[in-house]
Amino acid sequence: MWAALLAGTAAAGAAACFPPAVALPAGATLVGALVCGLVDARTGFIFDALPLTMVTLTCGAALLHFGAADGALAAAIVGGGLGGLYLLTGRRGIGRGDVKLGSAIALGYGVQAAVIAIGSAFILGALYAVVMIGTGRAKRTDALRFGPFIAGGAAVGLTANALVPLW
Repeated sequence: MWAALLAGTAAAGAAACFPPAVALPAGATLVGALVCGLVDARTGFIFDALPLTMVTLTCGAALLHFGAADGALAAAIVGGGLGGLYLLTGRRGIGRGDVKLGSAIALGYGVQAAVIAIGSAFILGALYAVVMIGTGRAKRTDALRFGPFIAGGAAVGLTANALVPLW
């Protein structure tokens, strides 16, 4: 129930802040990201069907807004960066679901908002880890699910895109 309420609020916020051509891909992307983040928080996995559904829903809408080039470039940048981290960490630091989710968000947002979203996800995750370790509720070696922070970063990226003119 809370997930549906949160997703509906996010979609309504996107619709209110952007013209329809932008609100559709942005809202669909944010709702998909929130669902993926909630599933990852509960299960520890982002199942393939979730980012694939996001890509399917946002792809057509993104084509209407900024064309295939910007979305594809953003997905390649984010997917390549997160995929590189996945390989560099020996497949332990970041999961394939995180890579797919980040790429799906980038496809729906475009380059500027995607860079802000993924950067914000790392900042939010780091802040959470510092607080958890500092309060003794987690150890440095404990695993941290990254999907919820990617979803939070998606909300930050969308908000920044609405409030601040990007380069």
